[in-house]
Amino acid sequence: MGFKEDHPEVQHLVRELMLLRQHNLQFKEGDPQDRLLFFAEAALVCLALERFVRAILGADAGEKDALYNLLQKGVSKGLIRVPWDDQEEGIKKVSAVRNTLLHGNYEQAARDAGCSNLTEYFQKQFAGEVESMFKIADFIVKQIDPETGRPRARQRGASEGP
Repeated sequence: MGFKEDHPEVQHLVRELMLLRQHNLQFKEGDPQDRLLFFAEAALVCLALERFVRAILGADAGEKDALYNLLQKGVSKGLIRVPWDDQEEGIKKVSAVRNTLLHGNYEQAARDAGCSNLTEYFQKQFAGEVESMFKIADFIVKQIDPETGRPRARQRGASEGP
């Protein structure tokens, strides 16, 4: 059995995330948002990323490790990279967005983003943070061979943060 078969929950999380994302991408700016499931997408992308990193770490993923620690372990073991030249800086940024999205502290996120209120934060910042987390998760997942759960050959060239 391979990594993919050993972790069907990762496959289900990714499938659900893609269905949710496909649904949300139907909406354009100015459309009514009463059927948009953006908070669900935010939570699911964080959950999928965290579960994926935990799965590739296996026994090295501690019971109490959150995404920050999991990413640090994955990077230090050479299993994954985040899309920043400075890996620690990237891990901190990913973790900060994850914490905002999952802990619901949008007031602090609005202040950190220089927004005057929550309405401005949701209009100008939230969607971009969810999109960035999706791109980061995709970047990390593509580094791992789905059959072995081990890193693929690294591509040359530094990358910028999303």
